[in-house]
Amino acid sequence: MDNNNFQDNNNNVTSNNNNPDVGKQKGFGIASMVCGIVGLVGICIPYLNYILAILAIVFGIVTLSEMKKTNDKTGKGMAIAGLVLGGISILFSILAIVGFIGLMGLSEIEGLY
Repeated sequence: MDNNNFQDNNNNVTSNNNNPDVGKQKGFGIASMVCGIVGLVGICIPYLNYILAILAIVFGIVTLSEMKKTNDKTGKGMAIAGLVLGGISILFSILAIVGFIGLMGLSEIEGLY
């Protein structure tokens, strides 16, 4: 018997392939989480970090909005993880830029160059 089919008590075979978009949210959830992780790990690569963090947030939002439409909860945790990691990555990047600018200003004041 096919993995997408199951048999009920009356020996009727029913297919789960009614909605072709059922696994789509899981893919976007995984993409969101992976982009968030790589964006957070690659925080020292400025432009790549921003792109991946934004993609993580976009994929997470798309996944969660599609879940509301289809009522399929597959990939919800990964989408939320991608949103959180993307937000943390952007926050750390902003803090790093502010810190770098602050250190540059401090070195000019003290003449340390």
